Amino acid sequence: MLVVDEEHHKAQGAHLPSPHPTSSFWHNEPSPFLLHHRTTPQLPETADVVVIGSGISGAFAAMKLLEEPGLKVIMLEAREACWGATGRNGGHCQPQLYENPTDVAAFQLHNFEMIDALIRKHNIPCEWQRMPGGGCHAYFSQTYMDEAKQEVGELQRRDPDMGASVRVVEDKEELSNLKIPTAVGAVVQARAAKLSPYKLVSWILERLIKSSGLNLQTSTPVLSLSPLKSSASSPSRNIQTSRGAISSRHVLLTTNGYTTYLLPQFQSLIVPVRGEMSALNTPPPLMLQPLRHTYGFIGTSGQHRIQDDYLVQRPVSSSGHEGGELMFGGGRSKARHEGVNVDSDDTIDPPAAEYLRTKLPEVLDVTGNANGVVRLSATGNELSAKKEWTGIMGFSRDGHPWVGAVPNAPGLWLSAAYTGSGMPNAALSSQHTASLILAADKASNWRDVEREAVVSGDIPACYIITKERMEQAMKLPEIGESRALAKQIRI
Repeated sequence: MLVVDEEHHKAQGAHLPSPHPTSSFWHNEPSPFLLHHRTTPQLPETADVVVIGSGISGAFAAMKLLEEPGLKVIMLEAREACWGATGRNGGHCQPQLYENPTDVAAFQLHNFEMIDALIRKHNIPCEWQRMPGGGCHAYFSQTYMDEAKQEVGELQRRDPDMGASVRVVEDKEELSNLKIPTAVGAVVQARAAKLSPYKLVSWILERLIKSSGLNLQTSTPVLSLSPLKSSASSPSRNIQTSRGAISSRHVLLTTNGYTTYLLPQFQSLIVPVRGEMSALNTPPPLMLQPLRHTYGFIGTSGQHRIQDDYLVQRPVSSSGHEGGELMFGGGRSKARHEGVNVDSDDTIDPPAAEYLRTKLPEVLDVTGNANGVVRLSATGNELSAKKEWTGIMGFSRDGHPWVGAVPNAPGLWLSAAYTGSGMPNAALSSQHTASLILAADKASNWRDVEREAVVSGDIPACYIITKERMEQAMKLPEIGESRALAKQIRI
C-alpha cells in the first residue's frame, strides 16, 4: 500500500511550490546567469505563448516553440530556474524497455537518443555519460524477478531488435561481477546514461534567452488562470501571477506534481509524490574503480516493485580525490504517507534519509569484497551524506503522462505527470505539445497533427489527453489506494 493513512490522506489539489525548499546537490553550482533571472525587469502584459515551469519539459517545449520566428514566448517560474523535480532528481536517463508496451518503449528510446545527440552536437557540459555497462536493475524479490523475466521474454518475442539490448542475469558469479551479490537476479539494459539534469536545462535556457528571444521570469508564481474572449488573433487566457497579469493566446503547463493547483479538473489524476534523494560520500574502492552501470534496486526491505531505489555515481575528478558522489534515491516506503499527496519539498523525511544512508551497503558491493558484508564506520554499515533533499514528482493515475490539449479549455495545454520517469519522457512529450500549439496558432488543425504523430510513433496514443481517457482513469484505483496500482505504474 502506497499511503500509510488512507482515511486522512486522500487526493487533494496541490499547492504552490514551497518558497524555501531543501537544498539539492545539483544546485551547488547554480548558473550565475539564471539565478534571480528576469529577462525584462517588468512582467510583460501580453504573450503569444506562456510556458509555466522551467524544468526539462518547459525548456524543451520553449526550444520547439522558438523555432517559429517572431513568436513571443514567456516562461514563468515560481522559484529559481530548474528548481523543481528536474533539479532534484537522481541524474538518470534510461528508457524503460521491457516494462512498457512497444510504442512506449520505442518512444522512450527515441527520447534517450535525441537527448544524447543534442548533448554531443553542442558539447553541452552536463556530465552526460552513456554507461559502458548499461543500466542494471537488481531484484531482491523472486516474485518481482519472475515478473521481469516474463516481461523481457515478451519484449524479445514482439520486438527482437529492441529485445536484443536487454538481458536477464541470474548466474551468481555474474551478479557478483555486477556488484550485487545478494540479489536474486537482474535485468541489464544496454542503453543508460547519467548526467546533471540541472546543467543540461540551464544550458538550454541560457541559450534560448541569449539567442532565441525567450523571456524568463523567475520568482513569479502563477496564482490562477482564467479564460478571455478569444479569436484567432487575440489573447485567450489571463494568467494572474504574484507580480501582475499576462494575457496570452496559449498557456502550456509543465508543472508536473503541482499541476492541480492550476488545473483542479486533474485532481486525483495527477498526484504529487515526494521523493527522497541523497549525495553519499563514496568509499575509496569506488573512487579508484567507479561504477560502470546505473542501478535500480527492486524489492528491497519488502518494498513494492513500484517503490524502487536508484543510483548513479557522479564523475570522479582527474585527481581521483573529488567528485564520485553516490547519488542515491528512493526509500519511499519509509517516508511520511509514503510520499503520496505530499507536495512540500521544504524538509526531508528522516526515516527515508536514514534508509538511504544504510541500505546501499546492503544491496551493492561498495568495497570490492563481493560478499555483501562490509563495515564502513563506527556506527556500522552507514555511508555519510554530503547532502540530503527532497523533490516532488507527478504521478499519473493510469501510469501514463498527460500530454496535449486540456479538454474544453481552448488555448490551454499540458505536458506533465511522468510518474518518476521524466528523463526518458519529458523532452519529446513537451515538444509534441509545442508542435500542437504552433499548429493551432497558425489556425491549422492541430488534431490532425496529433493523429499523425501517433501514427508515426512520435507520441504514444496512451499519452494523449482526451475527455474519455480522463473518465476512464477516474474509474481506476486512486494513487495510494491499493497495490493494484502496480498493474498501472512502473517507475
